[in-house]
Amino acid sequence: MSRLSIEITPEQHSRLKACAALRGQSIKDYVLERTLPPLPKDETLTEEEALRQLEAFLKPRIESAKRGEFVDKSVEQIFEEVHSEQTDEV
Repeated sequence: MSRLSIEITPEQHSRLKACAALRGQSIKDYVLERTLPPLPKDETLTEEEALRQLEAFLKPRIESAKRGEFVDKSVEQIFEEVHSEQTDEV
């Protein structure tokens, strides 16, 4: 099994820990659930199919970047916006 380490601020760690606790999950399970939703049971992707899906996902973003269309927000600002949108939904 592989290990993944990311650097986050103490505030981000506290937020992750609290969100996971509210769902009765470990931080690992919470993050995996949020970032890698389960595939339907009858769908298994080959490496080639997964690559095609990734290419389709990235294509419009690459084209926007080539046109010079960039977001001028920091990653933290984007995370905060998404978090506030999700909080508003609950």
